[in-house]
Amino acid sequence: MCQILKKNTGKRFVGNWFVLENLQNNEVKDMIYDEIINAGQYRGVHPGIDRVLEEMQKFTPDNYPKERLSLDGDNLFLLFGNYETHSPEGALTEAHQQYIDVMYMVEGTETIYVKPVSRMQKVTKPYDPSIEALLGETDADATPVRLEAGCFIVLFPQDAHAPACYAEGPAAVKKIIGKVRI
Repeated sequence: MCQILKKNTGKRFVGNWFVLENLQNNEVKDMIYDEIINAGQYRGVHPGIDRVLEEMQKFTPDNYPKERLSLDGDNLFLLFGNYETHSPEGALTEAHQQYIDVMYMVEGTETIYVKPVSRMQKVTKPYDPSIEALLGETDADATPVRLEAGCFIVLFPQDAHAPACYAEGPAAVKKIIGKVRI
């Protein structure tokens, strides 16, 4: 089951899913987090998000590729992570300006620490277009989100995130990262 690890005053529960939201001009402005079986409920948020969520559902631990899958060149693609999670101590926080990140956990569990970019206290590298990221230390008050197998998260440019941290201890995971150019 997907779960957030501590209270966040901006969440709204509807059935078995929730979305942290801040609606302006009818656009979702904050992360989306749910089980992949509910992905259809988010159809229309962004056509690229629709496409990557549809493609992600085709993969299991048994047919998990090792290489990048291009859906529309550099505008829309999937990366396939196969790694061991690490300690949140010293974890690097990142935020992007050109892409929305859609992460789907195929196997395993990790914690992703999330915080609004505007509230980051320890930016170590301002946004650099050559790496398409702003980098910083993970603040102690970042919200931990437990991403378990079968769950996905959508992180928008204002959502700084420190992925690949362990939940209980180091563990092997298989996670698909969809990159959606905005």
